[in-house]
Amino acid sequence: DAVSRGLRVALVERDDFASGTSSKSSKLVHGGIRYLQQGDIRLVYEALAERQILRRNAPHLVKVLPFLIPILSSKGVVNRKLARAMGTAMWMYDLTGGLRIGKMHKRVSKKRALELFPTLPAEKLMPSYLYYDAEADDARLVVSVARTAALRFGATIVNRTDVVSLHKDVNGKVNGVVVTADGRTFTVATKAVVNAAGVWSDDVRALDEAEHPHSIRPAKGVHITVPWSKVRNTVAAVIPVPGDKRSVFVVPWGQFTFVGTTDTDYNGPVDDPQCNEEDVEYLLRALNGAITETVTTDDILGTWAGLRPLVADPEVSGRTADLSRRHKVRRSDSGVVTITGGKLTTYREMAADTIDEVLTEVLKTDRFARLHLR
Repeated sequence: DAVSRGLRVALVERDDFASGTSSKSSKLVHGGIRYLQQGDIRLVYEALAERQILRRNAPHLVKVLPFLIPILSSKGVVNRKLARAMGTAMWMYDLTGGLRIGKMHKRVSKKRALELFPTLPAEKLMPSYLYYDAEADDARLVVSVARTAALRFGATIVNRTDVVSLHKDVNGKVNGVVVTADGRTFTVATKAVVNAAGVWSDDVRALDEAEHPHSIRPAKGVHITVPWSKVRNTVAAVIPVPGDKRSVFVVPWGQFTFVGTTDTDYNGPVDDPQCNEEDVEYLLRALNGAITETVTTDDILGTWAGLRPLVADPEVSGRTADLSRRHKVRRSDSGVVTITGGKLTTYREMAADTIDEVLTEVLKTDRFARLHLR
């Protein structure tokens, strides 16, 4: 976003591109039906608008994916209140932007649901819902954006380069970033600094503000991968977690199916979050509660764990699932602009809001930048 507006840009990445949270997502570009249940209609609308832009800009990476919401009932009858709420949510999803994909949600018969997801328990299955969202190869998307910035617009992009401190002028305004690479330390002169370090953003802010602000509440999201042959779903599905108010995705991915995600507070080292027994048990409980096959830990082929850089909210002391997925842009007294929160689907909008904030300050003080951007 910055380089496409005519700014000279250097991107410094400590590890490899997409090595953090950006490659640990659910591989989905979606609005989030559950955000409707939380009343955040605007977030869903914005995310679905971004989904459409990504489908247009990167059709080789972002593809339409049908989602089944199986309706299961132990007594063969669905609670009317639940059925009415589900139908309302489906219509709201269509109206807030889901329809942009060209397909509306629909009720499907029990027979059709079993064709799409044959391991569902037939004796409990009721007519269900089918709606449409999109999937993406998250790491490839990150690398594609970086390559476009570098090869098409001329950004300088480096990985394995660590930010160790910030340089400031006599007025306390940041005018340089001190980095290390290949055993060398040097300063990159700059008129503006953007801190887009995700769950590490508070660590970067500590370099600027002399103390750790604790503005991030990391939430761990874990996925497990099992053989597709154990599940045999031809579409993605949203299944409930027994004993919890959350749901998880069951997504086919070639010869595999992955299940996720969890959403729990995390207080450990952010560099390498791990999937533990409790995470696995949670996801297996959800999967085994929705299919006739029995999937055990012996069937798990792989796991991945990522941390959501959620913005801490003093008014939300409960589950991380209840925290907003909205992003927040802030500027420090020295001029460092920090972007936190958000979700993969809205990365483009997050970038635009961040660079808007950068330019409000740069254009005030830099006549050359004003002329160049015109």
